[in-house]
Amino acid sequence: MKKLAISSALASMLAIPGQALEIYNADETKAEIYASIRGFMGYGESTRAGDQAGYLFGLQSNSQFGVRVQSGKFKANIEFGAREADAVPYAGTAQSTTPYRQYWGSYDSGYGVFLFGKTNSPSFDNAFSSNWLNIDSGMVGFGGVVTAKRHVQFQYSIAGFSIGVLEDSNLDGWNANTNQESPRIAANYTINNEKNQPFFRIAGSYKYYNNASTTNNVAPAGTSAYHIWAGLRPTFGNTFISLVAQYGKNGYLYGEQAAGAYSKGGYTHGNSASVVGLDAQIAGAKIEFGSKLSNELSFIFGAGYQATFKGTNQINDGTNDNSGAIHSYAAFLQLPYKANANLEFSPQVAYYNTQGKKTSNLVNGGNKQGSVVAGVRVKWDF
Repeated sequence: MKKLAISSALASMLAIPGQALEIYNADETKAEIYASIRGFMGYGESTRAGDQAGYLFGLQSNSQFGVRVQSGKFKANIEFGAREADAVPYAGTAQSTTPYRQYWGSYDSGYGVFLFGKTNSPSFDNAFSSNWLNIDSGMVGFGGVVTAKRHVQFQYSIAGFSIGVLEDSNLDGWNANTNQESPRIAANYTINNEKNQPFFRIAGSYKYYNNASTTNNVAPAGTSAYHIWAGLRPTFGNTFISLVAQYGKNGYLYGEQAAGAYSKGGYTHGNSASVVGLDAQIAGAKIEFGSKLSNELSFIFGAGYQATFKGTNQINDGTNDNSGAIHSYAAFLQLPYKANANLEFSPQVAYYNTQGKKTSNLVNGGNKQGSVVAGVRVKWDF
């Protein structure tokens, strides 16, 4: 029973496609390949006067191809993607990219699983979000947290609990200089249901920016950044409810929260991280309700809200205007249609609205920004 709990925690943490093609199986060693190709098309309209509408068409950057190997108590995974950022996506800064999404190895000691390599942070959302916009993170910044965030790390998992020590920028230390940036700590505790799907999850992360940090351009020395969130996903026959609540301070510095998120009608979202200043706090929540209408067709409705407040550029210091909190709302309706075990079509329409104080200019250069986005995502897994 203990080994089952350990492997379940690791599987939910990695969030890899369920379909796979076995290519080798002998002498307690097996290997399999898997892939997930995800494309989208649609149309987006901004609610801000003068903004241009636009068509959506493309391949999701989280389309992937990978190989998994298991030999006794050892496991390994290497995964390639259409595009993978290899740095913290803060404030729209330039990032290098690599096709390697994951590369890790693990060992099950019987007293826990030890993993080293690049994989998802223990604090990511692995099962509580359905909105496929913004690289399957359509509610991030609107009540939700990131649904994927991969880093080089050392991780330990046992009985539903995982903790990792992460290198936020995967390029740090790959040169002649010493790497003096403090690592980030992330952890979660997950309870799965009888179908081995996450029922409850509480997760969080903490990072301290020290004097020698390579990211002093992001945060001055002595800055602390953290966030915590909890998710609950009960099921009732063919129906589910998904609830998420979150809070954090400076969590946008390491990319697992989005400060003042907004949508202009495109596939991805913008955010106000570069203008709210330091020490902004984020609090939000979201809810999803879904039900199977038939063996092939399902219905999902979701809505969320997030407030971004008390950043250094949002606080009245006696000389500047107090821009106040930024309020971000969103709602979406989705009708996933599963043609077979490998192919799924997901039509979706979503509404986004973000608003600050009338005199502020922290939301895309103004005080408000909204959009309506409609489209369909096609996902093929094997």
